[in-house]
Amino acid sequence: MQIMLFAGFFILFMALQASAQDTTLQPQTISIFSSYQPVLKQADKLSLTTSLPEADTTHPRLIYNIPALNLHFTYQPIPLSPLAMMNDTAAPLYRYFVEASAGSYLTTILRAGIGSGRIDSTAAQTPFTYAVWMNHLSSKGSLAYQQFGYDKVEASGRYFSPNIAYDGNIQFQRDGLYYYGYNHDSLHYQKNDLRQVFTRFGVQLGMSNIRENAVGINFHPILNLTSFSDHYQHRESSFDIEAPIEKKIADGISISVSYVGKFATYSDQQASASVSNTISAIHPALHIVKEGFILHAGLNPSWTNNQFFLLPDIVNETQLIKEKLILSSGWISYFIQNSFQHLSTENPYFVGYPMQPYNTRVEEKYTGIKGSLAGHFTYNTKFSYVTYHDRPLYLNDSLDGKTFYVVRESKLEAYQLHLELNYMSEENVQAGFRLNWFNYFHQQTEQKPWGLVPFQADVYARITAWNKLHLYGDVFAWSGSFYRAKDLSAHKTSGVLDANLGASYEINTNFEAGLDVHNLFNSVYERWHQYPSLGMQILGSVRIKF
Repeated sequence: MQIMLFAGFFILFMALQASAQDTTLQPQTISIFSSYQPVLKQADKLSLTTSLPEADTTHPRLIYNIPALNLHFTYQPIPLSPLAMMNDTAAPLYRYFVEASAGSYLTTILRAGIGSGRIDSTAAQTPFTYAVWMNHLSSKGSLAYQQFGYDKVEASGRYFSPNIAYDGNIQFQRDGLYYYGYNHDSLHYQKNDLRQVFTRFGVQLGMSNIRENAVGINFHPILNLTSFSDHYQHRESSFDIEAPIEKKIADGISISVSYVGKFATYSDQQASASVSNTISAIHPALHIVKEGFILHAGLNPSWTNNQFFLLPDIVNETQLIKEKLILSSGWISYFIQNSFQHLSTENPYFVGYPMQPYNTRVEEKYTGIKGSLAGHFTYNTKFSYVTYHDRPLYLNDSLDGKTFYVVRESKLEAYQLHLELNYMSEENVQAGFRLNWFNYFHQQTEQKPWGLVPFQADVYARITAWNKLHLYGDVFAWSGSFYRAKDLSAHKTSGVLDANLGASYEINTNFEAGLDVHNLFNSVYERWHQYPSLGMQILGSVRIKF
């Protein structure tokens, strides 16, 4: 065994000796049989041509996948569903009405009216609206010839063109009375000698733009033609014109110019005498209306009976607390035409129109506050210093006292206090208080301010219950006015405190009945000396509307 292992190791050793003896490397060569050259493939050239795409007339179908949104509230909302429009059940406006009243002192009141009413929206629209009224009032007191009569017929209309509205008004008025203010025990007159009848016929025409025109000017001219006469052949013809225009020049700023002309001619046909009375004025002004601020600043150059006056015209309103406290102040001056019609309206018992006419120039400087409170109250206060130049006063005839003469006060000054407070709750409750007080002083011509009432106050209330019952009442107070006794001394008439009450009930949609009580305290007061009032009056009325 050992001999065999020894022989194996000997053979392996001899083989390793043989391989270690050969150390020379043979040279090697590389044979290249061909060369490779890479070549890119020829690209195909595209032929591009332009052309418009064909119009696609099919509507695309858009499919939206909006996930449902679910909101969870602590309450359950009421589902909404469409409903048919309900019929208009509002009562239509009444186009006609007739009212008749009768009561104590043989008082008779008749009223009637017709109008165009509300236009049906389904019918052809008419550009014309109209209304006609008729009024009659007559009473007869306990004194001889204590009679009054009043009649008036009036018609008005408005025509709308695309840009301009045209207005028209025509009226006839007749006032009848008697000069009953004398001592009936010692004096006796024939009825026809005491009769007085005032007749008025008037026509008014006007026009105004209802849309802004190309030049941005607003205008509203008004023309009045009037004929006024009495029972004693005194007649007055008047021609009045007012032509205002306004131009907006900026936001909240505008300028205006207005012309006012009053031309009256009075004639006494018995004396074959006539006289003219004229007023002409031009009012240039600047208007500024901003939030919480209003200013009207202008001049009032005026001509009256060949005399020229340059008058101020300044008014300002400034909000100290929005809508609750507004400071109002101004300095204004203007003329009042003392026409025959104007004097007869102030005192129907005056006689002797002055054949040298004059007009009253009023100058007023005032300040005050106004505003609204709690959504239901409105108030207005004003304190003024007023100067009257050439103010007509009414001095009673000292012989029998039934007539008054016009006397000319060259200058009269006064302090004026005006208070007003109103309350309104929807349309069911309305109440208010009004007061006017004048303190006259510095008279230059006359001894007293004859015939002027320095104090007036009024408290009123209107209440509607169940939409059918209407209650109303007022309490009023006047102070007396100065008059001259037979010994030429100055005296004052007694004041008055009285009340009026009334109620009306709508029986149905067409009939209404009412009851009125005037002068509830039965006060017999004298607005003009020796002309007592009627006292307490009770009137019942019926009204039909359709």
